[in-house]
Amino acid sequence: MKASRLFGFVIGLLVTVQTSHGMRTSRIGPDSANPHPTTEQQDWPKGLVELVWRESRVYSVWVNGNENFYFKADAKEINELIRLFSQARMRDHELIIKTGKPKVKSFKSDEFEYNVNLHIIAGIAMHMTRRADEPRTHEPPLTIYVDPDGDHAWLKTIHLPANIILNSAIENLPLKGKAVRPERMFRHAEVQFEDGTPAADLENGVSTRVTFWETGEPAGIDLGHIGNKGYFRAPFSDREIAELEAGASWLTLTVGNWSTKAKPEHPRLAASNLALDESETKVIQLARPGFYHGRILFEDGTPPILDPIPWPGAKIQINFPYTNGGAPDPAGYFKVYFTDEQFEKLKDEKTRRNIYIPSYERRGSSRALFAFPAAKLSKSKQDAGVVKIPKPAPKPAQK
Repeated sequence: MKASRLFGFVIGLLVTVQTSHGMRTSRIGPDSANPHPTTEQQDWPKGLVELVWRESRVYSVWVNGNENFYFKADAKEINELIRLFSQARMRDHELIIKTGKPKVKSFKSDEFEYNVNLHIIAGIAMHMTRRADEPRTHEPPLTIYVDPDGDHAWLKTIHLPANIILNSAIENLPLKGKAVRPERMFRHAEVQFEDGTPAADLENGVSTRVTFWETGEPAGIDLGHIGNKGYFRAPFSDREIAELEAGASWLTLTVGNWSTKAKPEHPRLAASNLALDESETKVIQLARPGFYHGRILFEDGTPPILDPIPWPGAKIQINFPYTNGGAPDPAGYFKVYFTDEQFEKLKDEKTRRNIYIPSYERRGSSRALFAFPAAKLSKSKQDAGVVKIPKPAPKPAQK
């Protein structure tokens, strides 16, 4: 995830949480005890937010995409949490049962007892996890803790839906799961744009997402993105491959920015294009998306190149909603990607300051001081609109 996307996501998240510490955010209690409701994130499994909304939630914390929700629930509520968990759109629904009386500590060292935990891996954490060698889906597990000193009779009232994969550390548990995690192996694909470049232009906010769909299911399952070298891998079982070949399920390739939604009618990644060995992949080609172009210049007509440079790597940056930001090229031009729908919506929104100027006083810091209206963007570089800004003046050295 690029820094500009992460920055925008974190800033948006910080305004909705009770407590925040740098890249960590937390909430105490359920949504009814907080001014803003928890919203479903694009990289969460569809439907999982309904579990998060339950009143039995006592605490939640987010750290770089590692999201944990803690609940204090009775047997009736645990059944409801399991039911909602089973209905979330995932390939694996793993229920873990352990013994213990756990507590979670807040940033202010307040402690909260809980007996149910939902762990979601998303964002940066999911990107790093998927790079591991283990062929797992890494979908959120639900963990229930049983008091080792308490009465366990309530366990007999727990109902397990057929798709629950039970993983228990308790002997003679009066619960039996019907589902089993299938054995999977990595399958590889190579996807390029028609010009032979990888189907991932992260520098300009373009990526290609792979989504898994099944007949009769309106929501897809996110399997990740094409890498910056054009390669993709995801774990599949033999049965899943057979269903892909039979057409009972399918994979799509969605080209767009980070907020472009995958649709079942998008271009497909055929099962025949999935190889067990990366060296045996067959190249799949997609149409390269068109960009919107703009240009930034200093008021004297020169390109926006900082001289002297305030700190190593410092550049003037441009940022827009829906997509990653970037730096103008040596001639002042920049390009960004939007869907036509996103662009029309952006033109109707209030123009906000989105040209970031590096600080000469504070290393690594930049401020949004000027605005580039979306209406000035053009699909043709030669027709790109121009915004002129004052040339930053270095602060005189202290005597």
